[in-house]
Amino acid sequence: MLGYVGPVSGYLNQRAELRDESAKLEVLEQRRETLRTQIADLNKADVLEARARAIGLVRPGERAFIVRGDLEPEPVAEQGDGDDGGPLGWLTGIF
Repeated sequence: MLGYVGPVSGYLNQRAELRDESAKLEVLEQRRETLRTQIADLNKADVLEARARAIGLVRPGERAFIVRGDLEPEPVAEQGDGDDGGPLGWLTGIF
């Protein structure tokens, strides 16, 4: 009976290791398919054009414009009711 303990223990360890490695293989195969899909998408015309435009390229016959400065306008200062209260205007906030 003791002669079977070692081989059975080794068999069970190998089976557990095989299960772990099979799970890792499954994850890697899914990752490979995801990467293949991404590579196939990179060869599409609209993706290529978007990437080219992102680095500043334009099509032949198009004009490139450079916009300098801030594209967002300055926020408009809030205006009260138009009454500044004169030299004692700070009192209007109290009363």
